[in-house]
Amino acid sequence: MTRVRVRSDALSAASGRLGEGADDLRRAGAALGAALARCRSPGLDPGALVAWWRVETDGLRLAGPAGLWGLALGLDALATRLSVAARAYAQVEDAVAATMAGVRAGADLGARGGYLGEGGAAVSVRPVPAAAGVAPLAGPADLVALGDGLHGGRVRVVEVDDGAGGSAWVVAVPGTQEWSPRAGVNPFDLTSDVGAVTGDATLAAAGVTAALEVAWAAAGGRARHRDDPVLLVGHSQGGILAAALAADPGFRVGHRVTHLVTTGSPVGAFAVPASVRVLSVEHADDPVPTLDLSPNPARASWLTLRVGAGPPVDVGRHALAGYVTTVRAAEGAPRGTVSGLGAWEASAGTFLHRPVRSVHEVVVERGWQNPPT
Repeated sequence: MTRVRVRSDALSAASGRLGEGADDLRRAGAALGAALARCRSPGLDPGALVAWWRVETDGLRLAGPAGLWGLALGLDALATRLSVAARAYAQVEDAVAATMAGVRAGADLGARGGYLGEGGAAVSVRPVPAAAGVAPLAGPADLVALGDGLHGGRVRVVEVDDGAGGSAWVVAVPGTQEWSPRAGVNPFDLTSDVGAVTGDATLAAAGVTAALEVAWAAAGGRARHRDDPVLLVGHSQGGILAAALAADPGFRVGHRVTHLVTTGSPVGAFAVPASVRVLSVEHADDPVPTLDLSPNPARASWLTLRVGAGPPVDVGRHALAGYVTTVRAAEGAPRGTVSGLGAWEASAGTFLHRPVRSVHEVVVERGWQNPPT
């Protein structure tokens, strides 16, 4: 995995659109004001004055007591407010980028002291028996639930029949399992949290890639490998790593990522291409999804379900089980109640309601030639 860009362009794009809208409104207000001034200029014949009176009367009726002059001034005032909002959005975007750069610099400094660094380490993967079988995946909640039981650095890969004689692959990535600031054997830790959220390559992400390769090798001749569709799903850090892989052009060269599911993950700053259909679920009172200070992109290929009313903050709402419950409730709601969810499920038909061909679990570990002291 290579370092990926984590600067969000969402606010910058919104800033540009607001600026353009402000300019359009300002031009419209100026044009209306100029037209009104010409109509009121001396030398108009009686017929024109009658026509103008009708315009003024209609303006009072449609635009209120201030009439069309008030409307022209209102357009200019609205344009000014939009311009102020545009500048604020751009400043916030710059502040987020500066914050991310500061986090990365702090992590680099900490690595020199033996903290939050993976220097000298390599990734290893070890296939282990699957803890349990997997039934056909009926919906997004079943995808999210695949993250349950992935203790000890396990990654789960599920092969399903794609309905066309080939295979599709669901890769479940675990969340943070170790909280020590010193990197240990289990790479799903605080070191990977900091590295992944700032766009750095991590051994945890490399291990996820290796786990998929192990599953492909075990499938033998059934797998088309590079042509097979891949869905990445993760909770918390697992979602960060999954989004980082989906945003990594180097990973996508050898893996056809078509879908991404994240729960409780700060992923708005990752440049996931529009070719990947994303479903992000966030509890409004879970503080973790907002740690990147960036809103998720507002586009057709990225569906964000933000559930709840927001503060007060409740760290208990970050638990995987709670997100499984939330997604299952969204699935069970009357059709059309959760806007966009039905369309996302339809797009993921290659992975859902398909026979399961195999389940693979791989333990991902860090190893050092010269272990850190």
